[in-house]
Amino acid sequence: MTEKILVKGAVQGVGYRPFVLKKAIEYGLKGQVKNIGAAVEIIVSGLEKTIDDFCDELKNVQPEGSFVLDIVREKLNESNYSFNDFAIVESSVVDLKSELPIVLPDIGICDKCLNEMLSKDDRRYRYPLISCASCGPRISVLDSLPYDRHTTTMVDFEMCPNCLSEYKSGRRRHAQTISCHDCGPFMILDYYNGAESVHLEREDAVKKAISLLNEGKIIGLKGVSGYQLICKPENPVALRLRQIKGRENKPFAVMFSTVDSIKKYAEVNEKEEELLLSLARPIVLLNKKQDFPYEVCKDSNYIGAFLPSAGIHRLLTDEVGPLICTSANISGQPIIIDHDSFDQKLMDGSKEYYVDGVLFHKRRINQPQDDSVVFVIQNENGEYSSQFIRRARGFSPLPIICKGSDNNTSTICFGGDLKSTFSFAKKDRVVLSQFIGDLEDADTYELFNKLIKRNSDLFSFVPRRAVCDKHPLYFSSKYAKEYAEKRNIELIRLQHHYAHVLSVMAENELRSCIGIAFDGTGFGDDDKVWGGEVFLCNGTDYTRKSHLSYIKLMGGDAAPKKANIVKECYEIALNDNGSDIVKAALKNNINTYETSSVGRLFDCVCALLGIKDYNSFEGECAILLEKEASLCDGSHFPLFDVKIIENEEGEIIFDQLDLFSQIKGCIADGSFETKDIAYGFHLALSYYIVKICSILRSNVKESKVCLSGGVFANRILLKNTIALLTKEGFDVYWNRLVPSGDAGIALGQAYYGLLKED
Repeated sequence: MTEKILVKGAVQGVGYRPFVLKKAIEYGLKGQVKNIGAAVEIIVSGLEKTIDDFCDELKNVQPEGSFVLDIVREKLNESNYSFNDFAIVESSVVDLKSELPIVLPDIGICDKCLNEMLSKDDRRYRYPLISCASCGPRISVLDSLPYDRHTTTMVDFEMCPNCLSEYKSGRRRHAQTISCHDCGPFMILDYYNGAESVHLEREDAVKKAISLLNEGKIIGLKGVSGYQLICKPENPVALRLRQIKGRENKPFAVMFSTVDSIKKYAEVNEKEEELLLSLARPIVLLNKKQDFPYEVCKDSNYIGAFLPSAGIHRLLTDEVGPLICTSANISGQPIIIDHDSFDQKLMDGSKEYYVDGVLFHKRRINQPQDDSVVFVIQNENGEYSSQFIRRARGFSPLPIICKGSDNNTSTICFGGDLKSTFSFAKKDRVVLSQFIGDLEDADTYELFNKLIKRNSDLFSFVPRRAVCDKHPLYFSSKYAKEYAEKRNIELIRLQHHYAHVLSVMAENELRSCIGIAFDGTGFGDDDKVWGGEVFLCNGTDYTRKSHLSYIKLMGGDAAPKKANIVKECYEIALNDNGSDIVKAALKNNINTYETSSVGRLFDCVCALLGIKDYNSFEGECAILLEKEASLCDGSHFPLFDVKIIENEEGEIIFDQLDLFSQIKGCIADGSFETKDIAYGFHLALSYYIVKICSILRSNVKESKVCLSGGVFANRILLKNTIALLTKEGFDVYWNRLVPSGDAGIALGQAYYGLLKED
């Protein structure tokens, strides 16, 4: 008999066709295999039982870096096919519009390539851009589907006879990024020697880059998915790096050569080690064991540690030791991917601060990606759970699968303005873009537009519906309105915090829940600024059941930075104690707004406790308040009362001004240290969540609780809330596949689109 087998999933760019060839020969089958854009198509002839066994093997065994979503079988007319053997044949382009194809992210260097690069007997010894069918760049070099050599930027490099031979057989069979010292891209170093510019290539470039780093210089490095800035983790050079980037206090990530070298500086549990060694190679936030000089991690409790994602990273860290490795950009702007932009923005010797050199190659990068950032918590039952701070290289654009959905209406979602992402949704999957940045920056907004167009073309995606944030002044919302009007498609404006909750529901395939959304800001249904919300969610409907009481703040968009002014607004609301200028602004409604934001409450308490009164980067005060709370051992802390009242609309209000008053009284009493009060504050928020969920469960019999919003990046709040809710018999869910902050909004919007009836 003869069958056509479609294998859907991450099956392009991972050596899947050679894998199928090997298995077909093992089973004695004849036929062919090829890429067809959204899948791999196999045609086989043989005994029915043999083909059944072959398909079972395909379901259960896959090459490294791949995963199979579905296998579809179709019997063919045997008389129309005749095969002498089994072969890989040329790919064909098919219609990609029926479903979203799966495109692989850029993948970190695999162990086999690493061993070859470090082996003096291997022909790729010290080849910095080594890769194979199981590792290397994917989305960043892809021009179009299907994924073949000629549809990637590797088309610029003609294979040498040795690579061509390996491309036809062996471990690198059909490895589209195959290259070596003789035919592939190589490293080039341009650096300043005083006023003189020096140019070196290949091994000379790598050796000199190592020398410059050891001398305390800062150099740019063209990595897999964009340019980076690297230097030794030492005070003087780290301070200069901050001046170059305009990055005042945010911690730098550090790249290490091996896990063992990481363990000298940080605690590493089994889940964290698994993430560090994964092909995604994310930055993992680890508890410090030994600190670097202050300018590296600043006031953070954690070291953002990660391992080399490319051969060049390993060559440098082996020789120099741990390296600060951060995105090459001015803070707030997109990561740089082209050489001219790097020269203009970061290597211009006429500027006050500039880098000392740049180590690069000539393989084009089509799509920039920052490093992904994750952290791990351990719950009361001992289970480890990882959570994204940033989802980018190594993960994007792998889809989020929403089983049970079969909505064929293709939906584009524009996310929010902060930590922006966009998404495509159709049937049972959502493709979420990588982290892009904050759209108030002009270059980031331009990149947002370019990536939407590029990915629409790449995925052959033609939307019939659009979803954006409800905020009328968001750049993403304005863009969505123009986008929808131009294409004459429906535009849905979705409430920000409801989208947060929907992102957790999407990950867990839920249709109803109690939704908790805590963050800094979001446009509410009553035109006020929300941020401490409790919803009852059912399908595409939601009801706001509870929230923090409103506080009037002044300062408009600047309020999230000025924690001292936020604290003063609370003081004035409590006892009219504050400066005349702030009182006047609040009284006359000059640049003021009312908010239920938990994020602003964190800023207020941080300033009230004298920890920090200004956010030099988003969430700094909240992070430092969490750090202070982590110093409490849990044996002695204040138990604050959670005062709730019911308003005229039947909503249950948490009186945050009363909590503020209790904290002030606790400070005045002097019975507790700052760390204990900080911990008590965290616990009060968890108690509020448990209290309101218990009330709602008794009324509506809902026991599923979803936690989302940027505030839940706080480990103490997240762990305590999960533990307390679980103890009370609730089923608790939180973001694991996307960040809990605004970068996850586009997933929630997409899930709404999948749930919505046409």
